[in-house]
Amino acid sequence: MKALLISALCLMSLNLLAQELKVEPLYSFEKTYRIEPEPAKYVTRTYLGVRATYGVTLLAGELELAQSTDSDSFPADNKEVDYKTYRAMLGLRTYPFTSQYVGAYFRAGIRAKKEERTVKENNVTTTEDDGIIIDPYAGAGLTVGISDFFALNAGATLVYNRNAPSGKKFDQQLTLSFSIKAGNR
Repeated sequence: MKALLISALCLMSLNLLAQELKVEPLYSFEKTYRIEPEPAKYVTRTYLGVRATYGVTLLAGELELAQSTDSDSFPADNKEVDYKTYRAMLGLRTYPFTSQYVGAYFRAGIRAKKEERTVKENNVTTTEDDGIIIDPYAGAGLTVGISDFFALNAGATLVYNRNAPSGKKFDQQLTLSFSIKAGNR
């Protein structure tokens, strides 16, 4: 029993040595259903952010933080709306297919999104806040290695949107990023 415990601890130690941290500045497009202001419609937003993954190739945790700003104008109503959207995604990532230069990954987790709107109507400014909305996501992507420490990534992710009408319940997110790796692999 003692030998089994020592063997397990040694294997766990070796696995911890294989951990790596990747930090990725990212640029993404997200097609999402916007309810406010009316009329509700699909909009495409661009996000800038950062993603970090930590773990081994087979299974790693990921955290992504991004922000988007955009505006809409409604001249007929003498109204302007500025949007600031914050997005945090927490999940797992796996690379089941890898080679020295190319890898394919799958990801899944939860997205927390918060939108703030500044509405200027007839020279009166109000701020509206939707609060935090949490929805699940799943996606896939490709990684192309440039060197041992740098890689380019492209991915597509679907995010469930509970506020969208029936039959259109998924936001689509396309992401480009650049990985910088640190670790013992």
